[in-house]
Amino acid sequence: MRRINMVLVSSIMLLFTTSLASAGDWAHWRGPEHNGISRETNLVDEWSLDGKNVLWTSDIGGRAAPIVLNGRVYLNCRTHHDVTDPKDKINAQEQVVCWDAKTGEVLWKDVFNVFQTDIPSPRVGWASMVGDPETGNVYVHSVSGLFRCYTGDGKLLWETSLAEDYGKISGYGGRTQTPIIDENNVIVSFLQMNWGKTAAPPPKQTYYAFDKKTGKLMWTAAPGGAPLDTNYSAPIVTVIDGVRQLIAGNADGGCYGMNARTGEKLWGFQMSKRGLNCSPVADGNLVYITHGEDNIDNVEFGRVQCIDASKRGDITKTGSVWRVDGIKAGYASVLVKDGILYVVADTGQLYAFDSKNGKQFWTHNLGTVGKGSPVWADGKLYVMEVNGNIFILKPSKEKCEELSHVQLLARVDKGMDEIYASPAIANGRIYFVTRDRTICIGDESQKPTSNPIPPLAEEKPVQDKIASIQLAPYEMAVSQGDKIDYQILAYDANGRFIKEVEGKLIPGPGMEQAKVDGMTVTTPTDLKSPAAGTISVKVGEATAEARLRVFPPLPWKFDFEGLKGKQVPGTWVNAFLKLQPNEVDGTTALKASPGKGRPSASVWLGPSDMSRLAPNGYTVQADIFMKEQKRKLASIGVTVNRYDLIVKGNSSKLAIQSWAPHKRMTKEIRFRSDPDVWYTMKLKVEIKDGQATVKGKVWPRKKPEPKEWTIETVDPHANEKGSPGLYLYRLADVYFDNVIVSEDK
Repeated sequence: MRRINMVLVSSIMLLFTTSLASAGDWAHWRGPEHNGISRETNLVDEWSLDGKNVLWTSDIGGRAAPIVLNGRVYLNCRTHHDVTDPKDKINAQEQVVCWDAKTGEVLWKDVFNVFQTDIPSPRVGWASMVGDPETGNVYVHSVSGLFRCYTGDGKLLWETSLAEDYGKISGYGGRTQTPIIDENNVIVSFLQMNWGKTAAPPPKQTYYAFDKKTGKLMWTAAPGGAPLDTNYSAPIVTVIDGVRQLIAGNADGGCYGMNARTGEKLWGFQMSKRGLNCSPVADGNLVYITHGEDNIDNVEFGRVQCIDASKRGDITKTGSVWRVDGIKAGYASVLVKDGILYVVADTGQLYAFDSKNGKQFWTHNLGTVGKGSPVWADGKLYVMEVNGNIFILKPSKEKCEELSHVQLLARVDKGMDEIYASPAIANGRIYFVTRDRTICIGDESQKPTSNPIPPLAEEKPVQDKIASIQLAPYEMAVSQGDKIDYQILAYDANGRFIKEVEGKLIPGPGMEQAKVDGMTVTTPTDLKSPAAGTISVKVGEATAEARLRVFPPLPWKFDFEGLKGKQVPGTWVNAFLKLQPNEVDGTTALKASPGKGRPSASVWLGPSDMSRLAPNGYTVQADIFMKEQKRKLASIGVTVNRYDLIVKGNSSKLAIQSWAPHKRMTKEIRFRSDPDVWYTMKLKVEIKDGQATVKGKVWPRKKPEPKEWTIETVDPHANEKGSPGLYLYRLADVYFDNVIVSEDK
């Protein structure tokens, strides 16, 4: 039995602080104010790669922006450049790199696998990291959905798998959201289809707020509608009209403001027929954001939009202060300083507008492709263009003067070095990350100086009346018999924390056998199969609930008898409507059929960390059945530790894979699978000294299990964790039956 306790006293105290940001740090990808502004002075306005004002360089580059915290530079990136040599594909991974900010010495790296994602190798390391000035910890969101917290020295404090534990859907092309720290929470968003109430389509972009110290989930919020695209707009936090807001662009083409402490939706503004990628900025009560796709109300592409974020509700028709249509600015985020709004268009053109009315002051050509967001410091703009161009500009309302322009040649390929990131500025130094390198420039003879960071606007006073409550932790995957200590946090109508309160915890459907003792819940024991349900509470008129998945010891056996309609096992993640009970050959099996949207899907049967349930590893076995439709057969498989064993019906192959687009450790053999025949699949992973031996077998169900494995391969970089799962590529109808997850001895 395990006891799960949350200590939130420090977080409650932190709610009363205003800002821990330091002018000498750049812990957020857009700086301490989340707006691309640095308060530092005496910064260089020219440099050259051959040595002038270059303090250090590194051959490690990437796509994400660097962050700087406590004298260290951090970057999320891939381990290798575009890997084409089949012998080297096995070594392509994602990594966190930490340099000494002064010398450029690499202090530590953490390298981890890419798995279960549609994202290709060149887009690995998409999201920027975020640092916490209070603790010195740093956080990364990998393209596979790993969400990790490290100390400044590289010790892993906690991690969760957003895909396996919460149903994150892989973005395509690389789109991965950058997290943000606000008070005691680290907040990240993604498209998801989970379990229970959050299982039904359409998937929604959902914001997950985790306790930054423990990794326990505090709350979630899904302010928008059905996604029109995957996206990567990163949120900001600001105070508008006395209320602390979390503001971001959404995959449904809108921009939303939420209460930063509770996730309550405050307002929404619809703009585009595609998802928004740019991050907003705020200036007073005004929010600025752009996009580069179809507008919802005219035939022009792209828009620069100013929104009055003090309004409430759907403010699409009432919240526009001004707009300029026809400017495609779908990648770089805007910057506003001294009454000027700077916009980097997709075409590489830099625009300057009057931030109050949208009047255009001037334009300045940067190149042909604009993706990196500008940074303002010391009266200058630092801005980069994709084709290796780095500019230092001196802007005013009248003109834009070019102080420096450096174009970088590719270090490992022909042509120009590519740049997608934004600069970082800390302690008198400017950091540029390109695809092929990281560069630190500055003047060591100048003493770093900085003006103070202005505090956020004052919030409305705390009210005594409780308007909402949170039951924390909000969602967990635990073992049977575990004890969970809950807390009830009370907030006023403006999202200000009032106090911690107590209430009567009530087990809901699925958790009827849970035992309650004050604020402690003991999960059900003697379960025959995994169970899912809720714990609810009411304080005055305010209500809240927490979600639980409870797992008994292995083996788990699923035969699907008794399931009806659209039911799936309650603890399965990303299964609803992808699999449905159906009669076949006189038994109830789970059927998957072709439909709208992506044909590929992974369904997760347990927690991402199976070490308590299966300390020696586990095996997944399932019966499968394929139908031929329109001369097509589907692909179907099982998953162990993030490795898939897949019967590829169309190509008559049997495959083991983990990262399909890159084929990092993929092995395929010829294997004929006939339609209308039941087969049994079994997958096992043996890990020793960091190496995984992955073994799979498939045989006709009517025949005895063969002693030999049908396919076997070795991964020198083992996936040591992972949920058991099912794999689908739905080109035609397929069926699962008799799914068994058993512990290896």
